Amino acid sequence: MSFAMALLTLLHTVTGFAKKKLQQGNCESHWRDAALAKNSAPKEFQPSSTHGFTEANLLSSVLKRLAELEKNFDILQSKPLEMPHEKEELLSASVRCVDALEAELISTKKALYESLMRQEELLAYIDRREQAKFRKKKRCC
Repeated sequence: MSFAMALLTLLHTVTGFAKKKLQQGNCESHWRDAALAKNSAPKEFQPSSTHGFTEANLLSSVLKRLAELEKNFDILQSKPLEMPHEKEELLSASVRCVDALEAELISTKKALYESLMRQEELLAYIDRREQAKFRKKKRCC
């Protein structure tokens, strides 16, 4: 449904753009023709009466592209909405692998946290021992 809306919006935008270009082209050609008539330039410098895109050519081009889009839309609609069985198995295997990695990561984080706590305890113990040693030296001297 959203693809159809996007397609219609695209069509509306393209036709609006084409109309603007044609109107601008017509206005510019009227101004140019009026200026040339006043200046009466030689024939070789006057613009040709045929423009790059006429309205019929532009319309046929738009309709041709619209037909191609409709074909692509029909092809996409005809495809089944379900995932093939092989891809589904591959996806579930990947999910299981990710779950296993997450569990391993959690256990690794727990072990790292425990070792960090143990390290802090050991550092505190070493600090206490050094302070006790320092106090002993201070008393002796």
